[in-house]
Amino acid sequence: MQRPILSSDQSVLDYLRGHMAYDPIERFRVLFLNAGNELVADEVMGVGTVSAVQAWPREILKRCLDLEATAILLVHNHPSGCPAPSRADRDLTDKIAHAARCFNIVLHDHLVVARNGTISFRGAGYL
Repeated sequence: MQRPILSSDQSVLDYLRGHMAYDPIERFRVLFLNAGNELVADEVMGVGTVSAVQAWPREILKRCLDLEATAILLVHNHPSGCPAPSRADRDLTDKIAHAARCFNIVLHDHLVVARNGTISFRGAGYL
């Protein structure tokens, strides 16, 4: 199976929008990267409802170690169409960021994908 080529920020956004923007339930995905920022794995780490999803920092970091990933990109969708992150989204990101730092794993960003756009936590100043 061929891996998608994710060579630019735009190609990453296009890839994620194509897979998540119109999903009727929230899903939390993690893109696991190696030291060269090459995609090692793209995995759904949480499946939720129309308005919420839960992901577990412990499981995400365990998977990083299993894959020998040195960096991650968090992504989840908002079926409502509005990409604005909730307080729960920000709190979860803070927990994952703290845990990742303990293992020297880089959290590149957390993206919220929706029909009406995409929000970058890093770009919005949350990371």
